[in-house]
Amino acid sequence: MALVDSTFIEETVFMQRLASIPMCLFLTAGLLVSGCTSQYGPQKTKVNYYPQCYQPVNQLRQDENSTGKSTAAGAVGGALLGALIGGLATGKASGAIAGAVAGGAAGAVAGNVYGKSKAKERDAAYMQQYSQQLGTEAASMNRSTAAAKVAAKCYDEQFKLAANQFKAGQISRIEFQDKYNEIRSGLEETAFILNDTATTMAKKDTEYQEALSEPYTTAQAKPVVSTPSAGKSKKGAAAQPKAKPIPTASTNRSPEESNVATQAAEWKTSREDLESTRRDVNSRMSSYEETVNNLLG
Repeated sequence: MALVDSTFIEETVFMQRLASIPMCLFLTAGLLVSGCTSQYGPQKTKVNYYPQCYQPVNQLRQDENSTGKSTAAGAVGGALLGALIGGLATGKASGAIAGAVAGGAAGAVAGNVYGKSKAKERDAAYMQQYSQQLGTEAASMNRSTAAAKVAAKCYDEQFKLAANQFKAGQISRIEFQDKYNEIRSGLEETAFILNDTATTMAKKDTEYQEALSEPYTTAQAKPVVSTPSAGKSKKGAAAQPKAKPIPTASTNRSPEESNVATQAAEWKTSREDLESTRRDVNSRMSSYEETVNNLLG
């Protein structure tokens, strides 16, 4: 009788603690999201001449807010899933709490690793969460890359116009210098955000390789076709190699693993495009610096 009572009490305490986990996690996530300032710092570019060019840069900052919220939600999901897996695996509150700690400590990636070796029926939820996380991050990278491309194209057009106006004597040396400084600042801010995003995604790549293993590491990104650099003729350009087909999912993969592999391929494509855009922005700044030095002496 004492044993039954002890088990009943333990299960009751387990359910009470488990029920309290989601609320605590969501409250913590709310504090993290609402209390954080921009990791990019305050706006660096003083906009006087080219608000239309800076607008996409400002969009990158807005995207940071949405990405921050989705990251916090991912951490909550990792901790909660870890708690559920831990509780189901052990049948005890201690297992659920251990799972929550593992999940919350390093976010969704490290948290879900806790459940990777568990029964197959729980692997589906594990893979589904990773698939959603990969898709969210790919979409975020795509938005950042698109905004950076628009800003770079706009600044490129305005730089060429200002340089031609200075050569023709239509604007003074001081005005040309002021316009260039704004263009340079806008591109530096764009590059800073892209560099920060690229660093974060490089770390994510390592985490995904460790956590997801075969479905992630064997997924191949589609080759990114880079846009010809500004001022270069398309004639004589080397023909772009044909895209290699992405390998089909292995027959021994579960549907969830196949879905992760598909999302991983899209994620890698988005990252390659981000890296290509980052290099292009850095290259533009170097090219502009050389042009200005030649014009101003």
